[in-house]
Amino acid sequence: MKRIFVDQLADIITFTGDTARHLGYSLRSRVGDRVQVVDALGSCAEVELIQFDHESVRARRVSEIIQLRIERPITLACCLPKQNKFDVIVEKATELGVSRLVPLISDRTIARPSEAREQSKRERWSRIIREASQQSGRASMPLLEGIRELPAWLEEIKPNLDNENVVLIFCNERERDVYIKSVVRDIRREVAILIGPEGGFSDRDVRLIKDIGAVSVSLGSQIFKVDTAALSTLAIIQYELNG
Repeated sequence: MKRIFVDQLADIITFTGDTARHLGYSLRSRVGDRVQVVDALGSCAEVELIQFDHESVRARRVSEIIQLRIERPITLACCLPKQNKFDVIVEKATELGVSRLVPLISDRTIARPSEAREQSKRERWSRIIREASQQSGRASMPLLEGIRELPAWLEEIKPNLDNENVVLIFCNERERDVYIKSVVRDIRREVAILIGPEGGFSDRDVRLIKDIGAVSVSLGSQIFKVDTAALSTLAIIQYELNG
């Protein structure tokens, strides 16, 4: 059954905008069809579509509200690649179950959008997240954070590392001794993954990352592009934690 995300569950729900168009045109839904609706907390119910017009679709709740199981939280903090490659990262990371997405700018990051450009990108990424969440049948949508400078984000996450609430996995192409698989197997906490830009992290970046207690890991002997590194790491972690 098709799954649709809503801001809040209610007895009567009105879908508008892209969601209404998706129901009416892409899915060719009709009065009497049923879909699942899920809110931001993972509460889920079945609704029956009862009315269509040019701009909206109305639905009536026809089942009890249940709570969906949400997997262990995984944050993907990834330096922005060139062009629109982050669009693919957002889509596939959503399908792979990431709970939080943090676009970063480090010393060697080439893509540095202006404030106006950032707003446009965030709107596009939010649409991609919603569509990918619905397509993959997720229990919740990942949280998309604003673009951050790497040092500022490291300061934000440091208290969680100090309190041992989170383990930060730093994918480091210079690492030769520690492989990601051996680290992930023993993790019992929330996971955050840090992926660098084209050209890798600078010496200053690496020093800042290691100083807050990140775990440096290797993905193997090959050098991956940003999107390949991000999605490969997520797949490995999901397999080890939830497979």
